[in-house]
Amino acid sequence: MSKNDRAAPQAAAEDTHVHLKPMLGLRPGQYLTLVYGVVVLLAVYLLLFLPGIARHGAYLRLSTFPDHAMVKVDGQYAGSTPCTIFLRHGSRSIEVSRPHYAPVTFTREVRGRVFATLIVPDRSSRFVPLELQDIDALVKSALADFMKNAEIPQVIPDAAWAASVPDTQDKLYRLVAGSLAGMADESALRQALTAAARISSHAGFLTPSALVDMVQRGAQLSQEADNAPAWLLLLLSRPNQGRLGSTPWIQQYLGEYRDAISRYYQPGSAAAGPRGGVSVAGISFRGIPGGDLVMGKDDSLDTLGKSFDRLLAHPVHVEPFYLGTDEITNAEFQAFISENPEWAPANRAALVQQGLAAETYLSAWTGAAPAAGTASLPVTQVSWYAASAYAQWLTRRVQAALPGYEARLPLESEWEWAARGGLRGMPYPLGGKPGGAVFYTPGITGPRPAGTSEPNGYGLRDMLGNVWEWCADPFSMNAGLLSSREPRTSLALERALPDSPDRAVRGGSWADQPGTDRVYTRGAQPVEWCTPYLGFRVALAPRAAAGQPGTQNPPPAAQNPPPAAPNPPPAAQ
Repeated sequence: MSKNDRAAPQAAAEDTHVHLKPMLGLRPGQYLTLVYGVVVLLAVYLLLFLPGIARHGAYLRLSTFPDHAMVKVDGQYAGSTPCTIFLRHGSRSIEVSRPHYAPVTFTREVRGRVFATLIVPDRSSRFVPLELQDIDALVKSALADFMKNAEIPQVIPDAAWAASVPDTQDKLYRLVAGSLAGMADESALRQALTAAARISSHAGFLTPSALVDMVQRGAQLSQEADNAPAWLLLLLSRPNQGRLGSTPWIQQYLGEYRDAISRYYQPGSAAAGPRGGVSVAGISFRGIPGGDLVMGKDDSLDTLGKSFDRLLAHPVHVEPFYLGTDEITNAEFQAFISENPEWAPANRAALVQQGLAAETYLSAWTGAAPAAGTASLPVTQVSWYAASAYAQWLTRRVQAALPGYEARLPLESEWEWAARGGLRGMPYPLGGKPGGAVFYTPGITGPRPAGTSEPNGYGLRDMLGNVWEWCADPFSMNAGLLSSREPRTSLALERALPDSPDRAVRGGSWADQPGTDRVYTRGAQPVEWCTPYLGFRVALAPRAAAGQPGTQNPPPAAQNPPPAAPNPPPAAQ
């Protein structure tokens, strides 16, 4: 082995030592102990004392009956019950309030603990029972809230907690019954059943006697609205529809329904023809005889009672009345504005602020007059309130021609009865053909002059096409389902529909494709909307008691003006 192949010798390992020097005359062992002590004390302070000093106070867990009450601390919003709120050290004023219940205010002296609040917070709890003040206002408010926001049905069982107060059951059940008109699916039905259980049990446990009460009230509803089985079937999911549809109860209903409807299609069952006319303020009206209308989708007799949708055919009694031969024109509406300048386009901003119209109100007009060459066109871009105000103005001119009558918008049943012109089982006013109705054609940009179509059996024109027409009724998607096989009962149910933010519209417009609309097609529009597809015609009928549909007058002001609305055609059913 050569010298170069030998391994190099390794250096001997040496220990490394660190020597701390004294500081301020203290040996290292002394000042290290001091440093460690300070760190421990600081940690104790930060964990056990600083949180209690920086956030000196206590937590309060608040619960109420019923829930969802608003909590304010010293006038500032703090939460909604049940909730846990932090109260700072000192005297705190706490207010608990819920609409239609008496507010509760109390003072709490908060001392609060300083030590270990991060680990074991200072907590306490308090239960606040709320006292119902106005059951009528509660029911009205809850129903209006649901009809505006039907996708949030929890408002109904939430209001039902008021059943803990004696003598509220009947009024709360009217709330549940009214809400059925706006229900769209099975989840809403579950909320209605929850509400009914709370009401019958007086907001307690569901006992056998409470269950019997629920069943009795349900049976009463089905006796009044005896087409309710169809409503129930449409609310259920497909699997549940199949299970319920095969039961003897539904099969018996279907047989009775077919028998009841078939009576209206016997020879000689059609209504009589027109019974003369009258002219008021230069507007021609045709007399419409009374009778029993089969309202809804009835142009396929083979399917009646075999399949259902929300246009369920059902009989409704219609009293005799008069209806405008044509839609109200721009010239006729201008005469109204000349005597009522508060409805002129120049006052649009005020109408919008009051919630009586949208920004598009009469936007096609020039000043206080319609654009040149449009006097004979149907007036459009008018709200339901404006149409109702026109009818109210016209009422003063009706007395000379028809004492005891009033002008108003037609009910949906009146409109459909008149549109059919004495025919049954037909989709159009003239039977199986549109008869010159104004629908979409290439190049069309607006309606044609009022009275363009051929007249139907009652002498009415443009009952389909040209422009949609406002009706008096609040819109309810389930109006046809919550009906009866007895015509006068259906009429009473129609007039008892709960209010809603939309009104029914009928007839279709120039923007709709031909074949889209039938005499039974329904649409809905918010009351303040003003679109180029929507106008109206006026009905004359014996003066009705205040509060019935068609007699509602525009309110003097709206508390919360809505935003301007867009202008699509109404959604048809």
